[in-house]
Amino acid sequence: MKKIFFLAAILSVTQIFAQKNLIRNGGFELDADSWRGENVLNINPYTKRTGEKGGSIYEYTSPQWKGIDQEFNIPKNTPAIEVSAWVKADAIEKGKNNWNKAVIILEMNGKTENIAELEGTTNWQLVKKIIPTENNRSGRLMLALSECTGSFFFDDIKITPISKEDYDKIIDEDIKKKEAISLQNIQNQNPTAPAEIFANGNFENGTSSWRGAVNLSNTVKKEGNNALILSSTSKDWVGVDQLFSVPADAKSVTISGWLKSDNIVQGENVWNNGLLNVEFSSDGKTKTANDESIAFVTGTKDWQEYSKTFNLSKDTQKLRIMIALGFATGTLYADDIKVTFNK
Repeated sequence: MKKIFFLAAILSVTQIFAQKNLIRNGGFELDADSWRGENVLNINPYTKRTGEKGGSIYEYTSPQWKGIDQEFNIPKNTPAIEVSAWVKADAIEKGKNNWNKAVIILEMNGKTENIAELEGTTNWQLVKKIIPTENNRSGRLMLALSECTGSFFFDDIKITPISKEDYDKIIDEDIKKKEAISLQNIQNQNPTAPAEIFANGNFENGTSSWRGAVNLSNTVKKEGNNALILSSTSKDWVGVDQLFSVPADAKSVTISGWLKSDNIVQGENVWNNGLLNVEFSSDGKTKTANDESIAFVTGTKDWQEYSKTFNLSKDTQKLRIMIALGFATGTLYADDIKVTFNK
């Protein structure tokens, strides 16, 4: 009996993460049911994405906030949610401010996240965004004309919980894709052959052994004469890397380094920050394990040492150390990077 109950519990959790839409009546087939602001919600049987009906909000004369919203609960052990909707705009004229458009906004614990902003006239388009829950158990979704005029159409509104396993996969795939692009860009800028040993982790020899946007600071540093400085005003990948060999008898590796941040603002995803990462491969291209983070940093923080130890598989013959502003803005300093192989 216990086995049957345990199996049922697993199936229940799986169904929650695989199927459940936390928004009720997201297709407006039940008219305004479950939505607040029904006095401004128009149910449209002609302009819809699927089903028999869709939702819309109109304003033609007086720019004002006209919106609907719905509160929702988040299941336990949900690290992130995906918000998605089909939207269409018709003659939306932006108001005085840049955010005065047709909008979809998610609110959790007093913090807001823009899911969509539309102006002008558009065809139907799918908008979606993955948002970390940060342990919040409830939220509110708003659809509105934010002090602007025009017609805002929407349908198939969904908020889907994401399991930890799936969320980890999403983060890993996103990082892999962006790192692949950035490493190719670095290779094109400054191709070098992989070194046998890790070198110049304190940047005292200038740009030696490192590829990429190697800029040095001789004023802000942890020790010695130089430190690495990476700075960006746009959410691009700005970074350096070093590829080197793993000794045949190494069983694990300890990687450490000192980082300092100055007004680093997170990019679109929670992992788009200042970072110190390591890549494991057999030849510099074929990965033997998932990339690992030694540190993610945001905001403004003084020098701090970070260190982690990783086991090495038998197939791992190359390591790549990456230091970057990973699609974030601000300034990152790095110094005294060390790699120690353990037998």
